[in-house]
Amino acid sequence: MKLQCQVEVINRVHCSLNIRSSSKYLKSTVALGKEPNNDKEYFIIHFSSVNKTGTKYKLKSIKQVFVKCLNEGKATIRFAEPPHDLCIKSEVIQLRSFMRLLKSCITGDIKDLKLSNLSTIGVTAKDIVPTKLTIHERSEFPSRGLPRTLECLYIVGLKLCNFRRDILLLNNLAILDLSNNEIEKIPAEFGRLPNISELYLANNSLGIKEIVDWRWLFGPQITKKLKLLDLSGNKIKELPKSIWKLINLITLKIDNNNLKRLPASLGRINTLRYLTVSQNHLQSLPCGLMQCRLDYIDLSTNMFISGNSSLKAVNYSQWDFYINSLVHIAAKVVLNNKFFYAPNLIPWTLVEFLDNANMCVCGKPVLNDTYFVIKEFELKDLYRVVVFNNSHNCAVGFECYFCSPKCFAK
Repeated sequence: MKLQCQVEVINRVHCSLNIRSSSKYLKSTVALGKEPNNDKEYFIIHFSSVNKTGTKYKLKSIKQVFVKCLNEGKATIRFAEPPHDLCIKSEVIQLRSFMRLLKSCITGDIKDLKLSNLSTIGVTAKDIVPTKLTIHERSEFPSRGLPRTLECLYIVGLKLCNFRRDILLLNNLAILDLSNNEIEKIPAEFGRLPNISELYLANNSLGIKEIVDWRWLFGPQITKKLKLLDLSGNKIKELPKSIWKLINLITLKIDNNNLKRLPASLGRINTLRYLTVSQNHLQSLPCGLMQCRLDYIDLSTNMFISGNSSLKAVNYSQWDFYINSLVHIAAKVVLNNKFFYAPNLIPWTLVEFLDNANMCVCGKPVLNDTYFVIKEFELKDLYRVVVFNNSHNCAVGFECYFCSPKCFAK
């Protein structure tokens, strides 16, 4: 049996002598077989990209096997001679099958066990673990399903109407490109994929329905890993207010949609650096966006009107600004300290209340959105690179909220 995996070989002699190891995980093949002249003698051969002839280990030299992290696709085989530890990373189901077969050889439970001889084991081109796949035609989909080892998957321009469920099994997937299709919905289970960092969904139909299900975007895993999100050309009318949960997002592309406003919570993404919102219907921007240290912003082809500043707050009192209810005070503490909250911890109404919070011009949260001012700022004073219709006048109106009379008086 052959196992396509990643292996790090640790020499325990070097560790005992405090010799720094230069080993690292390499794409490898680990094969289990038997000696040609002795059916009771088994061995393991480890092939790698730097050791194509392979290193042979006898099964009777196994000192210990560590399978505590087997459910995560990790295992370690320790040999007495040579004093090596094979640290293995592989797809969970394949690794389990390999370890069961290894256990059978060690315990002697070899009934109906078929293993290759030493002379027939070798590494061929087919043993190379596939990590990237590009599909241009529907006929190019693998008949046995998508390889579980994929890290990059490109399915572009096939006019797919439904999301392929077998993508949900690709736990190593880091880059997924489903652009130029006709996908209307992505299953909520997609948010559990542990390694998605770049997601391209341009020119689909995710916003064609009145109510959009965004649960797939806020799964427990994807919110921690996602760095690039492309939702251009999806007929989206409104972004979810929970978008702030993408705590490591760097690039957001939402061009060519039907957006009239951006959520105020967008300013809570401290990592955001590149934002493109061209070809929408924006008339103003949330002042929370002023807190983002953007390196690049594209606001071309929107509906911004220069000189459209208007004062929305006329009659106000100190009570309205900073003497609030206990709910408001507690909410400010949660937001100021960036405490984690979710529907399974607090009532959904409170989650929605916190997600709807705006940001003051000073950066503090504002729970009362009754009083705000549309005030124009020069984009070039806020961001490094600005793409705008008028290169001479880049003034855009921001919805400015205030956390106190002091901020309002500025």
